Amino acid sequence: MVKRALCAGLLAVAGLLVGSVPILRAADSPLQGAWQVVDQNGRPGPGVYIFAKTHYSMMTASADRPDIVDISQANADDLRALYGPMAANAGVYEVSGNLVTIRPIVAKIPVVMKGGAYEVYAFAINGDSLTLTQQRNVRGPVDGRAPVRLVRVE
Repeated sequence: MVKRALCAGLLAVAGLLVGSVPILRAADSPLQGAWQVVDQNGRPGPGVYIFAKTHYSMMTASADRPDIVDISQANADDLRALYGPMAANAGVYEVSGNLVTIRPIVAKIPVVMKGGAYEVYAFAINGDSLTLTQQRNVRGPVDGRAPVRLVRVE
């Protein structure tokens, strides 16, 4: 009888603790939707982030890449200039408080999509504006990364 009461009490406390942790299912995520990268002046740039119910996709590029019409004729330097300043990955995500954790399934850079890989970003939403600042990844804390600024484009 005492064991039963003790177990019931522990389960009740555990339920209260779990209920107080603000983990959102992605379907309830304030990030859900399509967002376009913007520069410091709020002008649209080459980048789109899409957050669906449980999956996301991120793709950005530099606007200063060369115009190469026929990549079969490009040399190694041309290809580095074309593809180097691009970032792309897609996978699953979860939100906890003001942090979003992404777990890439596919990525431009293979190490980003290895098993167990993840990235954590702090986010802030102000109206239709979103700011993402990377905090850490599977290798540890990330310092000095500029925040990514986006606007909702739904």
